[in-house]
Amino acid sequence: MEETDLGIIGGGPAGAMAAIEAARRGLKVDVWERTAIVGRKVCGGFLSPESLPLFEELIPDALRRGSRIARAEFYSPSGRLRSFNLPAPAVGLSRVALDGALWRAASERGARCHAARAIMAVKYLGNRGWELSPAGDGNVRCRAVLAACGRWWKIDGLPSQTAGHRRGAHDWMGAQAHFESLPSSDAVELYFFSGGYCGLAPIEDGLYNACFLVHRSLVRGRQARLEDFREWIGEASRHDALACRLRGAVQVSATVATAPVRPARKSSNFSGALVAGDAAGFLDPFTGDGISIAAHSGRLAAREIARGLARPEFGAGREVARRYRRLLAGSVRRSHWAAWPLRMLVRAPAELQNCVAAALPASASALLVAGTRWRPAGA
Repeated sequence: MEETDLGIIGGGPAGAMAAIEAARRGLKVDVWERTAIVGRKVCGGFLSPESLPLFEELIPDALRRGSRIARAEFYSPSGRLRSFNLPAPAVGLSRVALDGALWRAASERGARCHAARAIMAVKYLGNRGWELSPAGDGNVRCRAVLAACGRWWKIDGLPSQTAGHRRGAHDWMGAQAHFESLPSSDAVELYFFSGGYCGLAPIEDGLYNACFLVHRSLVRGRQARLEDFREWIGEASRHDALACRLRGAVQVSATVATAPVRPARKSSNFSGALVAGDAAGFLDPFTGDGISIAAHSGRLAAREIARGLARPEFGAGREVARRYRRLLAGSVRRSHWAAWPLRMLVRAPAELQNCVAAALPASASALLVAGTRWRPAGA
């Protein structure tokens, strides 16, 4: 049986950053990603200023391809605009470009990367570590395991985040597409309406990333026309300012969708297997710090695993899990609390959204941004 120090399930920002950090600390690392790594994902394509220090050293060429974002613009259903400067410039970059660059960086730094290879089963072996079963290949024994495989997974031996979930009226879904022929801007734009919002961000090659979060009740029966993103979002949002912004734009990619979308804080570990990225907690996309939190949590998890494996008396078991849980919670707790009021506003009637937009001071948006950032907890 093959052996490795750390087996990482998932090759997105959290998994790739964990692989890079673990390899840097001298661990033998294997990463399995069940999809082709260059596949598109439903994501805003917004790299917040807090994430850039992590990426600038690793993928400078990819960042240079992206678009500089200096401002944020919020549009109420009535079209009222709230605009403010970001505390530092951000970058707009598609997940295709970001994930591909991070995957290559992980491989170049010594991680063994297995694309389009799903992990079918995970077995805990007690003091002997873990046994992973990749599809179509022999089993691999790992001293430690990190799950960075997104919000939902189905792996024997690893509790599923979908367990006990019931599809109902509270469910939300997301969709995403790329557009060209949009007038360029240095702003990320958020268009809110009762039951959802749409975000527009400039990305590489002059394109715009459009990402849509909507309550299922607004799109029921329309999924058959999902390919036409603009028509679909127009019927759901009925947002005049958004329709005007997309007028003349040309959709240049297929529409991809995901459901259900439920912001939540989840467990940081399962039986000693650490969890990072969206698997550990999904923050509301409108905060713009999701990729940053994924990357930071992946690096934090790898750091704690490396420390644990250097101490045979603890291994990568309960002591490591407790420490990681404390540090992760301290870093994201404020973000989830700060996002809660705006999450409620997204669900409110359009009339209330318009009133709030008219009454809020300009400083409120900046406070929201400051409150939803990753804050490293004291080690």
